[in-house]
Amino acid sequence: MIKDCKKTNIYKKSLVIVVFTLFSAILISISANAQQPYVIGSEDVLEIQFWQDNNLDAIVKVTSDGKISLDVIGEIKAAGQTTAQLERDIIRQMSRYNSSISQAVVRVTEYNNQKVFISGQILVPGKYTYEVIPDLWTIINEAGGATELGDLGRVLIIRGGENAGEVVTVNVKELVAGGKLQELPQIRSGDTIELPRTPAGLLSSTLSQSQELRNLFYVIGEVNVPGAINLERNIDILDAIALAGGQTPDANLKNVRIITKAGAGTQIKRVNLKKYTNEAIAGRVFIRPEDVIILPRKSGGLLGMGVTEWVAIVGGISTFVLLADALGIIGLGE
Repeated sequence: MIKDCKKTNIYKKSLVIVVFTLFSAILISISANAQQPYVIGSEDVLEIQFWQDNNLDAIVKVTSDGKISLDVIGEIKAAGQTTAQLERDIIRQMSRYNSSISQAVVRVTEYNNQKVFISGQILVPGKYTYEVIPDLWTIINEAGGATELGDLGRVLIIRGGENAGEVVTVNVKELVAGGKLQELPQIRSGDTIELPRTPAGLLSSTLSQSQELRNLFYVIGEVNVPGAINLERNIDILDAIALAGGQTPDANLKNVRIITKAGAGTQIKRVNLKKYTNEAIAGRVFIRPEDVIILPRKSGGLLGMGVTEWVAIVGGISTFVLLADALGIIGLGE
């Protein structure tokens, strides 16, 4: 019995030692990663000081090909090195011409290589540079935060660098409110952060007091009460028009359009409501979240253009709600 107790105590002590060792290794690894030295890149500005001869001191900018130019030694590769590595390279080359120079200090004064662009509905848009790029929420706050028309529910990250052109949509509002900052996508150098306008140009404070935007659809053009409508289940196009007060006498029911989301793009569906109602065509047309229904006039158009042309013009607008806002409550036709 005594032997068993001793064995148990030895086992427990061994387990504690193993756990402590693993925990220490993890802490050391985390600490090492957190203290990774900065790697110099193009467009960074460096201050270089020589202790033995201040006349050689210089402030230089790293060129696009990653080099700097110094008196005596000429061009030297800087990009891709830490300040300590560059100091050793400078002294090694300098000692060939002046053996009395044995110490140099390199300091980064402007971290222009680590740059992020922020635009749209932000108080202080522009280029921001960092030694270490922070998280998305911190960048937004450093840029003054969103304007009253800024939609934090649909923040766009337009990737630069190797993944140039890739677009990521982030519901920053939801993640921040849920305390899930760790789920925010990592921002990399060269990325552009775009804060779009809120749907229909509504103030953010107004939107926060209403239903989630994904539960709305929009009816514009020749209806009696155009605007945003709460989406309930199984609403078809006739229900939607009825909820918008019904069509006006000038509505062109043969050429109703529904602009709807289709992946990352848009899709325009044409519906002949006369056939839909009179001939009881097979298959109901149900409304989806954020759909925009347009009832055009029987004749005419906005500046002589139809809906297709206007969609092409405002194709860069990322939501259909903004399309409705851009067109205004004006009936469109061909």
